[in-house]
Amino acid sequence: MEATSAAHFSSLPTPSRRLSQIRRTKKKTQDKMFSEIMEVTHNERAHLNEWKDVVAKYRKDACEREDRRDQREDRRDEREDRRDVRDERWWQEDQRCRQEDQRWRDAMLQLLRDQTDILQRLVDLQEEQRGHRVPLQPLCNHPHHVP
Repeated sequence: MEATSAAHFSSLPTPSRRLSQIRRTKKKTQDKMFSEIMEVTHNERAHLNEWKDVVAKYRKDACEREDRRDQREDRRDEREDRRDVRDERWWQEDQRCRQEDQRWRDAMLQLLRDQTDILQRLVDLQEEQRGHRVPLQPLCNHPHHVP
């Protein structure tokens, strides 16, 4: 057991060797971190440039769309001026038709009121002629009686 421990102890680095390993590892870690930062920065710049290109293209397209819309609006304004005159005539014709339709509806309602009054008078007259007799009761609710 002691031989194994002694062999194990002898394989351990001396403090100066261990300190040297730590310094080299630290230097490698710093170099690796610096390389990673540079790579990330390069990638970020590439993405940023890509994004700038996309934004520039979008702005260019948006300006072109806005120019086309302005041209359409100018043409539309000219057409609207001509339409305004036509629309005024159509509006007046529409109002005239609506008024005529309203007169027809009013006439129909008056006719229905008159017919309702006539029917009510006929019902009143019929009751008066019957002499207010009680109408016959149906026999279906009464038990059968055979004399």
